[in-house]
Amino acid sequence: MNIQTKELSKLTLELTIEIEPKEYDSFLKTSAKEISKHTKIEGFRPGNAPYDIIKKKVGVQEILNNAIDKIISKTFATSIIKEKLEIINQPEINIKKLAPDNNIIYTAKVALMPQVTLGDINTLTIKQEEIKIEAKEIDHLLEHLAKSRSKEKLVNRPAQDKDLVRLDYNISIAGVPQEDGQQKDFAAYLGEKHMVPGFEEALLGLNKDAQKKFDVKFPADYFQKNFAGKTCQFDIKINGVYELETPKLDDEFAKSLGQFENLDQLKTQIKTNITQEKILEQNKKIEKEIFEKLISISKIDELPEQIIDNEVHNIIHEIEADLAQRGLKIENWLTNIKKSMAEFTKDLRPQAETRVKSALLIKKIAQQEKIEIKSETINAEIKKLQDIYKDNPEALAQINAPSYKLHLANIMAGQQVVDWLKGKIVK
Repeated sequence: MNIQTKELSKLTLELTIEIEPKEYDSFLKTSAKEISKHTKIEGFRPGNAPYDIIKKKVGVQEILNNAIDKIISKTFATSIIKEKLEIINQPEINIKKLAPDNNIIYTAKVALMPQVTLGDINTLTIKQEEIKIEAKEIDHLLEHLAKSRSKEKLVNRPAQDKDLVRLDYNISIAGVPQEDGQQKDFAAYLGEKHMVPGFEEALLGLNKDAQKKFDVKFPADYFQKNFAGKTCQFDIKINGVYELETPKLDDEFAKSLGQFENLDQLKTQIKTNITQEKILEQNKKIEKEIFEKLISISKIDELPEQIIDNEVHNIIHEIEADLAQRGLKIENWLTNIKKSMAEFTKDLRPQAETRVKSALLIKKIAQQEKIEIKSETINAEIKKLQDIYKDNPEALAQINAPSYKLHLANIMAGQQVVDWLKGKIVK
């Protein structure tokens, strides 16, 4: 294997790696065996056909294409060790040559570990506040739970407080209908104050089929920026008025949920749930504060632009996934907050820089304190994930990829470092 290095900037290198056929031949054999498990080959059971037969059936190029990820993963790792490089990101791989019986050539662009001087952790202290659950918090969730199981009874009378009103509406500003300002059969729960101030009050006293136009001023911080701070006209039609029959909060209600013998058991479970949520919230807050303080007392050389760009991309990907779960597209969300993707990307750079610095400090502490995850522990975790996602081929492919093991090891080691820091800093 031949390795050439080229310095692109102070902390960015490009490796050109060339591998001879004899060095990747064993990967072709393994790849062919994997292919044969899912390819029907006359006269052989799945996975048992000889290499030459498989090669004739699917072609060497297909075998090579199937093997290339493992070849790159192995040779790249070997190259990093051989060149004694300490990198802080996944490489940007660009395959230059990939043909049967020829040398494989690819480049790997990497960001090098900047100099990190860890501050004195013993000077840091964070006080952990006692978690308290008030009775009104439990009561509030109980009421919400009961209301979620309310029965809707259509009534022929004017809408009043505590009713459910279903309606169609259109929003316009200065007579101009607004995009995303229409809704059919919208459910408005009167008295809950979830809507824009003045909206629920305008529905009181209206019967089924009633139509009404009224103005409402949206709050300046409203999440849909095209409405924020503006006076909007609603044009509504009432589809129905419903009286909500909410179950009484007693032992029978608790039993109706299927897992509680009485109301006290239900309250205990709700208290446990609230406590767990507050613990998670507190841990996030503490971890954020730990790294803010640690960054402030440590010295980290200038970060490569590549690594910050990569982290910005990761954050955007996380936001896209979160929005998708809520049925939203990032393009529409950006329009609502009146930001271009370029502006939003720029806004994320400080957050990305903090995340990268936190990761570097974790790596430094792991080295300094000799914190590492044993191979058997990682393998056990991968086995759990394989069992969970056994019916999801896409997820399994990601879990079984050679790079995932390293990714998982970094995550697990990172959590151990965070736990170690908490033990040192949180009082």
